[in-house]
Amino acid sequence: MKMLTYSLPVRLCAVIFAMLVPFRSLHAIPLRVLAWDDEIAGRKLAIIDARGSVTIEAMHPSRRTKPYHVLGEGKPVVIQALDRPDKDGKPAAIQIHIPPGTKQPLLLLLPDEEAATGLRLHMLDDDTADFPWGDIRFINASARKLAFVFEKKTVILPASWTPVSVKPGGANRNMETRLFLYDQPAVPIYSAIWEQQQDVRMLIFIVPGNDPRLGPVAMKMITEDRRVSLAESATDNKNSDPTDP
Repeated sequence: MKMLTYSLPVRLCAVIFAMLVPFRSLHAIPLRVLAWDDEIAGRKLAIIDARGSVTIEAMHPSRRTKPYHVLGEGKPVVIQALDRPDKDGKPAAIQIHIPPGTKQPLLLLLPDEEAATGLRLHMLDDDTADFPWGDIRFINASARKLAFVFEKKTVILPASWTPVSVKPGGANRNMETRLFLYDQPAVPIYSAIWEQQQDVRMLIFIVPGNDPRLGPVAMKMITEDRRVSLAESATDNKNSDPTDP
């Protein structure tokens, strides 16, 4: 009888543990969103995962949104265009693909008028382990191979959406920068003095220029300050649901 008295709770615990294992395997990933331009930033969009739908707030073309904690397993995660119906009259949707191992996904929303949602998605891993504070990250979408020169160092920027990292290092300082077409290294197409700060990282998209007077390319710069990020993270953690996975 004593064995039955003790074995029943043990069996119950085993059953409960087995029921909880699938839920424990589901973990929330902090997804942030970056709108490419003002038009996309002004749209009505939502993220849908296994737990439901949440509207994306405060999109801006030069600033990441707050993190949205999505379940990367189970039901597919999608962006729903609340302002664009599909052929059935429901909000058009496009699936978000988060590559395995991505720790801090940054979802770039690009315009695509041929898509039902009017969007094209591009995913970046924004984790500070690979893109630390003080670094500069280039994405050269100009279709031209370029060379970036800072101080006495040169970094080649292939025509690719694959990020290229630049690590200036050292103390905070003013830093001379120049940009060249790779096949025309004699004359810079851009030159400026940048303020290098170890608490700030900079994501730069290089795109084709739309004004010949300003050169063949243009730069879209998104800066992020560690001090501001820490303050926002503290606020987000304070306001988060304690039962959130």
